[in-house]
Amino acid sequence: MVFGIFIDVPLIVGGFAVMYQFRKKLSEEILRVKIPPLVLYLLTTIPLIVVEEDINCMTAWCGAVLIPPTLPFIFVEMLLLGVLVLKVHATNVLRITTVFSVFGLFWEIFLGGLVGGSLLIIAIIGPYVAVSYAFISLLPLNVLLRGKQSTGPTGSVPAPVAPSGFAKLVAESLGFIAPQQRREKVSLPPSQDSQS
Repeated sequence: MVFGIFIDVPLIVGGFAVMYQFRKKLSEEILRVKIPPLVLYLLTTIPLIVVEEDINCMTAWCGAVLIPPTLPFIFVEMLLLGVLVLKVHATNVLRITTVFSVFGLFWEIFLGGLVGGSLLIIAIIGPYVAVSYAFISLLPLNVLLRGKQSTGPTGSVPAPVAPSGFAKLVAESLGFIAPQQRREKVSLPPSQDSQS
């Protein structure tokens, strides 16, 4: 853990709680980008994986690298999860996230950072590990399933919706859309010709 247990745990658990609470609104904002849902799902996973792995880093590279060396492996896990979700036509995001969290916990117990840990250590750290896997999967899965629902029967993506609010401000500042100039009514002083 990079900052210590009293900062790292609230970052992951609190981040998960915020994503859980606002997952629908966040997904709707993310889905304004009109690319295929699976690609958008994968793009959404990358920053979450980087944040989670930088917080829960291994001692060999903790604080030494920005992009964690585990990124490709977890990215492939997420790709396989996304393809599996699409193939089995899953619809319940929370159920998928729970199953993936349990899978992640067993992965860590048998192949990852909890290998060789005592049952007491696994019992204490296990729930946090499961929440960490939920942290990286909840929002992307919500984006994937909502994106799949919003595509038409032929797989076509609906016409883009103009961004509004915060999304519009960010898009304008990054140059993705032209900033709208505010038109103000300007009253001209009466001309002197009309007074004479």
